[in-house]
Amino acid sequence: MGEIIRLENLTKTYYLDIIKVEAVRGVSLSVNVGELISIMGPSGSGKSTIMHLIGCLDKPTSGRYFLDGQDVSTLNDDKLAIIRNKKIGFVFQTFNLLPQINVVENVMLPALYDPQASLNEAKEKALNLLERVGLYERRMHLPNQLSGGERQRVAIARALINDPVILLADEPTGNLDSKTGLEIVKLLRSLNESENMTEIIVTHDPSITRFTERIVKIKDGLIESDERNPKMVELIGEVEE
Repeated sequence: MGEIIRLENLTKTYYLDIIKVEAVRGVSLSVNVGELISIMGPSGSGKSTIMHLIGCLDKPTSGRYFLDGQDVSTLNDDKLAIIRNKKIGFVFQTFNLLPQINVVENVMLPALYDPQASLNEAKEKALNLLERVGLYERRMHLPNQLSGGERQRVAIARALINDPVILLADEPTGNLDSKTGLEIVKLLRSLNESENMTEIIVTHDPSITRFTERIVKIKDGLIESDERNPKMVELIGEVEE
């Protein structure tokens, strides 16, 4: 397995009026293709900022970021938007579905940003993804007609529509009850195994990190620890029994 993400001494500094906030203070991290890792830390630790940098939603103040072999640290906003749409899938805590369009149209949406995209091909692919996440029968429903777990499954299908090389999930179970949250984690795990999908789950919940093969803990904008999780496979087996 080759390396797909490399952060080299990445920093991010914000200014709130005259207050300087060092959200990320020199983070170096390497992630290989097909890894399933969690980034964990309390509120304000810098974990969401790190996810935004990895997802090309923000640019670092200093340091370098290599994504799939390309240095994206200094790219302009337009080029970062192209990389986001082609290489990265996002799953958010609040689902971020458009309420006025149905499920299949929500899944298709990222594919339609490409002016060369075929509407029919995008719809066929969206339907296949909905079947894969167990929601084909709900394809014509509006988001407000779905449960929270179903909406998150739609969001996961949408994140996969452009065949991303990385899936980033920011507190994907934060708005769900524990049983539904576990189902979402199992779905993410199955995608990681079946597609060799590289996944990073940002969470504050230790019950989620148990199901990832590597746990990176963030504190005060720095990596506090980065460890393999030897119990990950055993825990998945216990849940599935």
